[in-house]
Amino acid sequence: MDAILHEIRRGDDGLIQLRVSLGSREPRIFRATYDDADAPYIYCNVEQELFMALSDMAFLRFGNCVVYQFELMSLIGAFCRGMTLPDLPASLGTTSFCTLKPSRTQVAWNKFRIFLRRLGLYRRHNYIVPAELASQITKRSNGTASR
Repeated sequence: MDAILHEIRRGDDGLIQLRVSLGSREPRIFRATYDDADAPYIYCNVEQELFMALSDMAFLRFGNCVVYQFELMSLIGAFCRGMTLPDLPASLGTTSFCTLKPSRTQVAWNKFRIFLRRLGLYRRHNYIVPAELASQITKRSNGTASR
């Protein structure tokens, strides 16, 4: 199942309109916003249905949910900055904006980890910051730590 971007344009309401077909379905319009005003951060909101469909498709294909989402965000950013876009319609995962596409080895490893997780044999080791350290980190980031 592929996601194909047919058109990207700015709507009358100021939102970005993406005409996307998911799998064999007819293309439809999804709305998005993009904000890169804050230098280190980029905010890109797309409709929930498109976001979740891209996540599911990337998970099935690559074992990594964010591949198509980051590519679409890069395409939207290029559109907003007036950069050249690939010829449309373009299949997501094949454009030069797809920078997170894993290698075949990485895809195999991702799928193997997913298989082990479903069997209950693999668990991620999440690190939780102890409460004492969390309060110190918060004080430092607020500028209230004593020197």
